[in-house]
Amino acid sequence: MARARVMLFDVDRVSAERLVGIYRVLGEVDGPEHYARRLAVALHTTGHVFGHHGADMGLTLGRLTEAIRLCRGLDPAEHRDRDAVLRGILVTYQWALYRYDRRAEALAVRHEILTLARAGARTAAGAGGRWSLAEALLEVAVALVEDGRDDEAEPLFAEAVAVTDGLGRGYLPNADRHWYITAQAGRLATRGRFADAADAYRPLLETTHDDRQVPILLYGAHLLAAANRPAESGTVLARAVEAYRTRAAHSPTRGLRHDLLAHHLAVIGAADEPDDIAHATTSDHWSPTRLIRHTEAEPALRAALDAPTTTPAQRLVLERRLNVRATFAPMSRTAAARLLLPRYAKAVEHARSPAIAEPAVAKPLLARALTDHALLLAAVGRARDGIPAFEEAAALHS
Repeated sequence: MARARVMLFDVDRVSAERLVGIYRVLGEVDGPEHYARRLAVALHTTGHVFGHHGADMGLTLGRLTEAIRLCRGLDPAEHRDRDAVLRGILVTYQWALYRYDRRAEALAVRHEILTLARAGARTAAGAGGRWSLAEALLEVAVALVEDGRDDEAEPLFAEAVAVTDGLGRGYLPNADRHWYITAQAGRLATRGRFADAADAYRPLLETTHDDRQVPILLYGAHLLAAANRPAESGTVLARAVEAYRTRAAHSPTRGLRHDLLAHHLAVIGAADEPDDIAHATTSDHWSPTRLIRHTEAEPALRAALDAPTTTPAQRLVLERRLNVRATFAPMSRTAAARLLLPRYAKAVEHARSPAIAEPAVAKPLLARALTDHALLLAAVGRARDGIPAFEEAAALHS
């Protein structure tokens, strides 16, 4: 016991696993209530590590359920951050449940997180509570999509957008209304409701978004074209071209990070992917099982790309799906220019012959390949080099 107390003087150097043992020993002497919060945090840390390293399911979930039980037993008057700590443990718990394919239980935990977020939004003074609520709504909506329950998911996508109305962009990655509007519009488009999707996306077309302006306008033009509003689509596309030219003239080396660009490219190509992944959301919201399936699809895509029965147009789609996956990978701007630009340039070359042979099918694919290439050039600081490709793509769209 004395050794356990001494070790706590250097707690930053003690592993979470050792801390679990220390807090158990001290709790037996001083009373478990004195170390309940610290034990819960240590159990959470070990459960998180175990889950991410594929440890035994019983060991991982056992640590996390014990942490949740301890956290729920804390006095909220004494521990004012109890609900925030509990939410953090529950987030890890639902992730682990999905990892072990216990989807019904995982969805129930996401609902519990949403309940906590609703309560927090009612009591929080600033915008943080509303951003947290929007995040929780989106996570439940995405989980429902993955389980094929689109009708239940749809109002949650809409509520997440409504919750963020009037909020300024925050410092956290999820504190950005763009993600929630895109998620709702993208899901409506996946369901074939293009007019509703275009209307839902309209708020983004009426504001400016700095480095994301061009891809946002492009997706808006895409939705308007799908909704059979060619005049509006053309107007928005012209704005995208002008925004690209302006960026190339005034800030040619300042571009959207390639991994963030990959999200925009994935949204535009969502129709090429399976419907049970909400591609208009970030992969942070997907369950581990769906994320793994998405990332591990590459061998099957490559096999289809090489199959003799695959048509030229189908090859263009498969090639793009592989390129977008590669673009999500973490790498420096220099590495992106070296590794990704040749792939996107080849995609343009591969699209030119089919666009002549099958113009009705392949011309839009050529326009998309040209646009992708121009956007990536801008992302690696070569926006001026992308102007010809971007203008050619716009001409093909017209």
